[in-house]
Order: sequence, then C-alpha cells, then structure tokens
Amino acid sequence: MSVTSRSATTRVGEASIGWHDIGSLAAQVSCDSAALAAAATIAATAKAKVSVIQLLPMPVDAATAWALSMDPAISERHEQIRDEARRQAQDIRHRLASYGVPGDVTTLEATFHDPASLAALAARRTDLVVTARPSGSIADATYTHSLFAGLLLNSGRPVLVVPEGAKMALPIQHAVIAWTDSPEATRAMHDALPLLLNATSVDLVTIDPPASPLESTADAGQAAALLLRSHGVNVAVHRIHSEGRVPSRLLLDYCRNVKAGLLVAGGYGHPRWREWTVGGTTRELFFETTLPTFFSH
Repeated sequence: MSVTSRSATTRVGEASIGWHDIGSLAAQVSCDSAALAAAATIAATAKAKVSVIQLLPMPVDAATAWALSMDPAISERHEQIRDEARRQAQDIRHRLASYGVPGDVTTLEATFHDPASLAALAARRTDLVVTARPSGSIADATYTHSLFAGLLLNSGRPVLVVPEGAKMALPIQHAVIAWTDSPEATRAMHDALPLLLNATSVDLVTIDPPASPLESTADAGQAAALLLRSHGVNVAVHRIHSEGRVPSRLLLDYCRNVKAGLLVAGGYGHPRWREWTVGGTTRELFFETTLPTFFSH
C-alpha cells in the first residue's frame, strides 16, 4: 500500500452543502425511519427540505372471463393500505417537525406500475435520494434492493443507502472513496462533493489499479485526488493489492478499520443483468455495508 501526503488545507465547516431538496424513500419496511433520520440530518445541515416518497405497492386482482370487476376483498385491502399510509404520513410529518426541518410527503400507489420506476420518477425531483436497507428480513432486503437498483439506474440522482441501525453524522469525520477510473466512480466522487468538502479527512482507495494512457499503476488515483484538493477536500490516496480477496469485502474491511462514516462508490459499472445473476461489487456493497454508502451511476 502506498500513501500520498494529505493536503495542508482543511475547510471543515466552511463549505456549504448545495442541495435544496433531499428525497427520503418510505418503502413500507421496518427501516424507513433510518432513511428519514439520515435525510433530515442532511437537510438540517444544508438548510434544505425533505421530500418523502411514500411508496404503496398495491395488490392487483387478476380479471377473468367470469369476474371482470375487482374482488371486494382486494378493494378492502386497498383501503386498509391507504389508511395505514395516511397514519404513516402523519407520523412522518411529526418526525420532520421534531427534527426541525421542513418537508412534505408524496404518496404513490404502485398498482399497474413498477414500484421502482415510480420511485425513480419522484426522485428526479430531488437533489439526492436516501433509502435504507433492513437488517432482519431477507424478503425486505431483496425488495429494497430492487427499489435501490431502479433508483440508481433510472432517477439520474445519487442514492444514499443507510443500513438499519447505522446513523448519518455530519460533518463526516472520515470518508472513503472507492476509486476506479470509470464514469460511475467519477460521477460518485463529484456528486458526493457537498459531503466530502466538510469531511475532516478523505481516503481515496483504489484496488489493483491498472495502468491507463494517462496514469501509471504507481500513480493511479493521483489525478482524481488533485481534482478533489483543488475543491478543498482533504484527501489521501491509498493503493491496495487485493491478493485474490473480493473488492467489496476489502472496501468494507478498510472502512471498518479506519472507522469511516461514509463510503462513496460508483454503482453498476457492469451490466445490471450480470450484477443480478452472478453478483457484483454494487450488489455486494448494498447487502453487506454497515455504514452509510453513497452511490452514483
């Protein structure tokens, strides 16, 4: 591992977070409150509002030649879901008031539309969308992963994933950037600048970096670090040899060792079908991360 020296200039507390609307996904799972808390923390620092996307997957009654009208039981279930959603929306408004941040709730019923597509459509109206990942339910984790993938690939917005039980603390004391010389990692690094500018320290970590026409292996990550320093980010470069270890676990172990409060990573650098069928770093980070993780595509 080689390390370059840190910038001598630190701008903690000086830079303003240039976001005005923070999205928070309420997906009707146990970890929704974690997403709302993180979104409120960022909004309070940025002097922004929180736009809660309340997503309601509605059961659909399959019509047949003998029954062309909706089953009364399905209609009753829809009303139950709406009643529960109204109670949740009221609770969200009370929570936002307790956090001292303005906000609103938009309720989307996913009846004949893909829930992830609806969520992505709403997220385009925000600067950043926060979603949480449950820790106790495989079914809920799988569902929230499908929503996360839809948000990341179709919203055009960065997505902050907060594992259940994790907390977003600002300003960030130590952030880690998972760097590869790729469009996704470049976009993530740039999109996360509002958070990185106020971080006490940032490690740009690259694993088994290949040589490129512009950088040798020994200099990998240096140009990205220079760009960050020109913005005022206090960054150091760390080059790691994987020695056959899985990149996602290497990154998470690194974050754990340095007590990082944020991980920044590009998402879905490979085709999505490959990530879903044989796995990939984005999918593994989503399911295994234990700290707030900022993704861009």
